[in-house]
Order: sequence, then C-alpha cells, then structure tokens
Amino acid sequence: MTINQRNLSAAPISLIRTTPPTPQWIGEEIKNTLQDVLQEQDLSTLLRYHRFAGTERDREVGAIWMSHRLGCGLDANRILATNGTQNALLLALATAVGNGGLVLVEELSYYGFRRLAGFLNVEVDAIAMDRHGALPDAFQHACRTRSPKALFLTPTIHNPTTLVMSLERRNELIDIARRYGVAIIEDDVYGSLPTDAPPPIAALAPDITWYASGLAKCVSPGLKAGYLVAPSAVHAAAVFERFQVTSTWHMSPLSAVLVDKWVSAGIATRILDAVRAEASARQEIARELLAGSDYAAHPNGLHLWLTLPAQYDQETFVTAAANAGVVLRPGSMFAFHPTTPVDSIRIVLGSPETRDELLAGLSALKTLLQ
Repeated sequence: MTINQRNLSAAPISLIRTTPPTPQWIGEEIKNTLQDVLQEQDLSTLLRYHRFAGTERDREVGAIWMSHRLGCGLDANRILATNGTQNALLLALATAVGNGGLVLVEELSYYGFRRLAGFLNVEVDAIAMDRHGALPDAFQHACRTRSPKALFLTPTIHNPTTLVMSLERRNELIDIARRYGVAIIEDDVYGSLPTDAPPPIAALAPDITWYASGLAKCVSPGLKAGYLVAPSAVHAAAVFERFQVTSTWHMSPLSAVLVDKWVSAGIATRILDAVRAEASARQEIARELLAGSDYAAHPNGLHLWLTLPAQYDQETFVTAAANAGVVLRPGSMFAFHPTTPVDSIRIVLGSPETRDELLAGLSALKTLLQ
C-alpha cells in the first residue's frame, strides 16, 4: 500500500501528544491489582472521601517513587499528592509567584505552563537559551531589571528541544536564583526516562525549588498521579491551607491505591523499564527513517525536535503532513514571543499505538523531507 492509498483508507496518524508507549501486559496488571483491591479495601468508603494533599501513606509512596530522582530520605511532609503534574505546577505557580507576579521561562518552553500562568493572572516573560538551556547572563539580567518571583525550567528532556541541561548550567542558575531570592519551579515529568541524567535542580537546591513530577510520561497518564515537592514542610502546609477545599487538585482515591500497589510491588518500575525500552526502539526507527535530516533527540525520549528543510515553513509542513495522513502541531506554539523565528517542529514517537503505525507516519514525513 502506498502512502497516498493509506490516506484514503485509514485514520490520520497523530504525532502530537507525548504519551508513553505502555506495554501490552499493563492491562493484565490493572486487572490483577483491581482484584486485590476488591479483596483488601473497604469499598464502601474508598471513594467516599477526598484525599486532599494525600494520606500519610500516599505521600510516603510518593517519596519512595521519587527516591530514584531525589534520593532516599525525602521528607514526606514536603510532598503533596496531586491529580497529575499539571495540577502540581498550578499549585507551585500560584504559591511561588501568585496573582500579578512575574515568572520567567525559556524562549522555547512548554505552552501548557504559560496557559496556567494566564489562568492565574501571572505575568510571564522569556529569557534567551542555548543548547544547554536558559542562559545565566540572561537570567541575571532579568533578575536585576524585572524582579521575577520564579524561573520555570524543564531541565531533563526539555519540551520541546529534548535538551538535557548540564550539571554546570544547573548550578549556575541556582547560584543566581539564590543571589536574587528567586524560586525555581522544576517540571521533571520526563526526568525518570533517562538512565544517566544529572540530578534534578530540586536535589541540588531543595530550599528554593518547587518540584513537580508524576507518572504520566513514564508509567501511564490515565493514573492522574502527580506530586509537588515543596521547599520545606512549612511551604507544603501553606499550600494545603490555601487549597485544601479546592477538590480538583486531589489525587483520586482509586488512583492512589493503584499507585501504592504498583510502586510497592515494583510494577511501576517494570512499566518504566518497558517504556524506556520501547522509547529507545522507536528512537532507533526514527534514526533509520530520518537519516540525513537535522533533528535533536534523547535516546530514551518520547519526541524529537526536527529542523525543517529550507523549502518549508511551519504552516506548509504541517499542512503537507496532514495531506499525507499525519497530524502535527507547529513548533512555533512553544515560542513565547510570536515573532520568534522557529524553524523546527516537535515529532512525537510515543503516541502511536504500535511501531507499525509509527513507521507509517515517519515514512510519510520522510517522503516530504526528501
């Protein structure tokens, strides 16, 4: 079947959402875990109460899960269990910056964070970056001239550029943040995927960092399980005091029970290992099909950042891909300033259900690139 024939007979292939390619056996694990819940839990009360910041056990499970990133001995009283990483970021932004405050982002950054800022009436401004992330000189200049409350970073598998910030750059930014009294909001949602990344900023500077993480990109987005690690137990208590009756940020009781069982039994780690392996296999498919193209990627990442050939701009490439049966979004959506020239586009490898579907989608793009 040719690509054109496929367009007429099959649904478009979406390469826009960084969903982890979870293993086929995860369904069996869900069934087995739910059977255990039926035997062990008091079902008449399981769904009756909010978890608010999470029970003591929920926070302990979070500390266990995040120990491979933040080390052992993480104080569970610094943790709030949330309804996904997005809600953890919202809580951090509202608390560390607040209404009318200023948060800095890199000139290319996660668009969803900027939407959260708009929702909270938080001002956002961008600073320059290079292949290592935010530029220290640009950050320092903004601190001197704009008095920001926080700096938002995704230092490990940056979205969209895939860069992993060097340890040296992390420490440079920490030094500046401390000097000017600026908090750091760290989005580490992809941080569990690499096997050899530098430590999170929250491990290097826990006293000034609001750390948001979860299981969406490394286990399953449907669990809606996230964590916010505050700089201290006092900071965490202040967040809880402010938001305790706002129910939408709570982790659901059933998700909390599933996460507890999966983390305790090592199932979550098995799924993470499987996601890493599948992501690596899909990156290899991309290396073969896109050989000769200019793009950045991480070997365990769920996406790549493709530089477009000179004959394409963002709009024409997205349109050409749609005509070839592939759904993409323009890379310009990650740019803070609308006038910032963006010659790259994010290609997600994790979202197709199968490798064959990914192969078909990348083959169509290969034809366009040639």
